[in-house]
Amino acid sequence: MLVLVGCTSNTVAQYRSVNKGVDRKMVLEKINKLRKNGCRCGGERMKPVGEVKWNATLEKSAYTHAKEMQDNNYFSHHSIDGLDVGERLDELGYKWHYVGENLAVGQKSFDETMRDWIKSESHCRMLMNSDMKEVGVSRYGKYWVQHFGTLMPPKTRRTKVTYSEG
Repeated sequence: MLVLVGCTSNTVAQYRSVNKGVDRKMVLEKINKLRKNGCRCGGERMKPVGEVKWNATLEKSAYTHAKEMQDNNYFSHHSIDGLDVGERLDELGYKWHYVGENLAVGQKSFDETMRDWIKSESHCRMLMNSDMKEVGVSRYGKYWVQHFGTLMPPKTRRTKVTYSEG
C-alpha cells in the first residue's frame, strides 16, 4: 500500500500540470446540457435526467487511468493490474454506490469526444444514467477517460459490487 501512495503522489504532481487540456466548467456544462435535454441513445429516446456535479476524486481516477493507458500503449476498462473502475476508485477511498466509465481514444477535443460517446449507445446510456450524480473527466495524450459515480448513503456499506462500462 505504501508503494501505491508513493506512485499516487507523483501522479498528483504530474496531474496538476498535464490535465490543463480539460476545461472542467465547459465539460460539466456540456454533460449537464445533454442530461437536461435528453437525447437518443441508439434507437431509444432518453428522458432528461438530473445534473451531475464535478468530483475531484473521479477526475483524479480518470487522469490516472488515461495516463496509464498512454504510458503503456493500451486501451481497456481494466488497469495493467487488472483492476476495474470500481476497484480503482476503492483504492482512492471513493465509497461508491454506483460507478461507471467511458473511454475514448484519438479525439482532438472534448466536443469531438462527446459526439463520439453520444453516437455509441452504451456510452450515451452512461452519460444519461440517472443513477450517476458526480463526474470527473481527464485527458492524457490521446486518451480520454470519464468517470461517473454516486456515493453511498451515510452509514451504509456495499454488499454487491457491480459497475458499468461505456
